[in-house]
Amino acid sequence: MIEARGIHARVGAFELRDVSFTVPRGKYGVVIGPAGSGKTTLLETIAGIRPLRSGTITLDGQDTRGIPPESRRVGFVYQHGYLFPHLSVGENIGYGATSADIARETAARLGAESLLGRSVRGLSGGERQLVAIARALAARPSILLLDEPFSALDPRRRVRVRREVRTLHQEWNITVLQVTHDFTEAGLLGDVAILLDSGRVLQSGPPERVFREPASPYIAEFLGAENVLAGTVHHLRDVAPDWSPSDDDEVNDLAVRGKHAIEFRAGPLTLYTVGDAAEGTGHAVIRAEEILLSVEPHPSSARNVFRGRITEVASSGALTRVTIQVQDTPLVAALTTRSAEELGLVAGHEVWASFKAMAVHLC
Repeated sequence: MIEARGIHARVGAFELRDVSFTVPRGKYGVVIGPAGSGKTTLLETIAGIRPLRSGTITLDGQDTRGIPPESRRVGFVYQHGYLFPHLSVGENIGYGATSADIARETAARLGAESLLGRSVRGLSGGERQLVAIARALAARPSILLLDEPFSALDPRRRVRVRREVRTLHQEWNITVLQVTHDFTEAGLLGDVAILLDSGRVLQSGPPERVFREPASPYIAEFLGAENVLAGTVHHLRDVAPDWSPSDDDEVNDLAVRGKHAIEFRAGPLTLYTVGDAAEGTGHAVIRAEEILLSVEPHPSSARNVFRGRITEVASSGALTRVTIQVQDTPLVAALTTRSAEELGLVAGHEVWASFKAMAVHLC
């Protein structure tokens, strides 16, 4: 377990301030945030490399105050894979390993067995990173801290190593905290996501919740949400915008949980959703993949349906993003490139965009 409570740490003029989060024992945490947000400093503070100015860091139930880094049972892999230059690859992986057998097993499972007899001086950046990961795991740490550990690996090796690290984490019940800039990686690996910016935690929780329910428009845009609309929230009384009258039980359940049917006005657009947002100014977030496109109107359970004109079609491999101008407001939809081709979507064409009330998140 990694538990941070109100921690402060300083590196030069930069400061981590009042950072709090928990990664339960045996779970996989991911730290995301822009460059310079303090992600590496956070890992170094947990490891004991950086001094803690105030607050508490608890590792597996033990307060770390007064415990030196070498006594914390923490493995650390830096982005650049620092290795002992005077030792061979095999000696690096074996350094601190619980046994020679574990060192060999770890190297084999990560695909580093062919490197064991080589000098580290001739390794590529990706190979150095691979050896650093194997060395950290071979020590069977209780807690593993990873700073962009897969960034230098080629795509094929990255998939294998990422999968094997996740498997070893589960088999050996290691608590992991990894820094990553890859949102897809964060979603694949993480049980807990921590969004850090300017030395502060902006939001934490299960990755799917952080990505689908950002706490602010700034977070939504940082996480890649293309549709973030400023407007006003109005509660609708006795109306469920995305359900039929037969859904009375669900509507009543929403009322019990403090949810409201909501009308959100963003300039000329009126959206309908359900939530607990207070009336007044706010922002609506609709992820591009939640918006469905059609070339003509058709019956749908979606409450939010708009007609617009395509202004841009941008394809990137299997995914295509389509920008639609709806009453002077741009909306971006994401769909497969095959679907976009089958619909014949090109700039200048008129289309219908629709999304369900539950696809609208208010913050």
